[in-house]
Amino acid sequence: MSRTAFTKAYGRIRMLYSIEDPWQMSSPKEQHRFQETVRILSEVQPKYSSILELGCGEGHQSQFLGTLTDQLYGVDISPKAVERAAARCPEGKFQAGELEAVATMFNGQKFDLITACEVLYYTKDLAEILPTLQAMTHRLFVSNYKPRNEHMRAHFEGNGWRALDSISYEDVDWECRLWESEEVTIES
Repeated sequence: MSRTAFTKAYGRIRMLYSIEDPWQMSSPKEQHRFQETVRILSEVQPKYSSILELGCGEGHQSQFLGTLTDQLYGVDISPKAVERAAARCPEGKFQAGELEAVATMFNGQKFDLITACEVLYYTKDLAEILPTLQAMTHRLFVSNYKPRNEHMRAHFEGNGWRALDSISYEDVDWECRLWESEEVTIES
């Protein structure tokens, strides 16, 4: 199923979760991406005090991210997906809601790391959501399917942003970027 068909269409994404694993997250390709994401993040910092995973889906990647923290949180647009994520990762805290409402959902909570892996394509206004996310974290990790990242890349450049290792699997590539707050940069 093409992800392009779901850009800015939260209702259609919710419907997609009427079946289990609609994005084929249990496939070898996605499992490789999850393993590599954890490797890259552990090279930035071995452990995180808290992680918020945006677009947690059914918790496939949450299982991997949970190895980096004792406080894992997840948000997804689909209540059904969140229910499955909670079953898959009972140690996590998962909520259903729109990406644009995440600041309200977590009401001033600050996270050591927020991950947005292949999810920012679906936001209604990327330029508006990024400062909101940055205010909620010390670090923001973004990964995007390379062809879809072409039109988004400019948002992940400038103060605090840096490129990390790309992830590749056969003929598929994902670009990874990390934003760190000035307080993290000063501590380093």
